[in-house]
Amino acid sequence: MNTQRFTSTLSLALALGLLGSVAISSAETVTTTEKATTYSGVVSEINPTTSTMIIKSETAPAPVTYTYTKQTAFVDAQGNVVSYETIKNAPVTVEYTKDGDRTIVTRVVATRPAVVMHKEETTTHTETR
Repeated sequence: MNTQRFTSTLSLALALGLLGSVAISSAETVTTTEKATTYSGVVSEINPTTSTMIIKSETAPAPVTYTYTKQTAFVDAQGNVVSYETIKNAPVTVEYTKDGDRTIVTRVVATRPAVVMHKEETTTHTETR
């Protein structure tokens, strides 16, 4: 009988030991939402050297300076990519986020098609007889 009780006690001890070694984990999901804010106005200045643009709005008392990056998308209203040079003096809506005291533009949407200037030359030929 002592052997049977010893075996039962040993089995119980092993079972409890195995249960104690099972790690119980609780998965925690963290969701972060980064809000993009928009601002509309006219691009008065764009500086590729400093990667900044200045936008003036009729509703704001002072122009606002934004920083753009290589990841900033410059598009027209239809979503077609445009170069940043074509948006100077054009109305735009910018989507941006704040990074400390910097305002980083994630997307610039030209709200009207870029104006393409065409230069036409005319030649007038006059003959006197």
